[in-house]
Amino acid sequence: YFVVFVLSYSRLMHVSVSFAPIDTAEFIRMHDAALRYFGGCPKELVYDQTKLVVLKEIYRELELNQQMAEFATHAGYAIRACEGYDPESKGKVEAGVKYVKHNALYGEEFQSKEELRAYLSDWVDKVANLRIHGTTGQRPRALFEESEASTLGDYFTPCCVQLNGQWGNRKSDKTGLISWKSNKYSVPMAYQRKDVAVIE
Repeated sequence: YFVVFVLSYSRLMHVSVSFAPIDTAEFIRMHDAALRYFGGCPKELVYDQTKLVVLKEIYRELELNQQMAEFATHAGYAIRACEGYDPESKGKVEAGVKYVKHNALYGEEFQSKEELRAYLSDWVDKVANLRIHGTTGQRPRALFEESEASTLGDYFTPCCVQLNGQWGNRKSDKTGLISWKSNKYSVPMAYQRKDVAVIE
């Protein structure tokens, strides 16, 4: 299973892969990886009518998956859902999925999960984001760095993201430092004197 994340202006792409059906926690981890890859967070993310985001829609009133809504709030973006059965409204991602299937994965075989992940990461960096894009006529990486990177908001992995490992809680002091295993680590000043979740 894989999910393609595409920035709307530059068409910079990130691909996350899972070896089991994707649940909400895994979907959130994939978002976290994509936003860290992009180096920031857009103001809005557009989704199709996946149950991982939209539980139901009645006259464009959306009932959202609470875990996704919490993640979006902490990450700092608004959720926008496409209308049902309207593929044109999500065409950028639909084209990206076809591109990954037919360019990156077609005819390939992998010996391990790690080999597939490394291959996809390399393909995204050296092929997908460096090609001349058919719609923009520019290389996604260059266009992103030139025009789009500066428009992204700050992104810090929210504590609601469940990574592999054990979370701990620490209170940041007035200088923006936390203590972890007899060492001091700085946190962004926005978290000064606040509780933060940490993971080794």
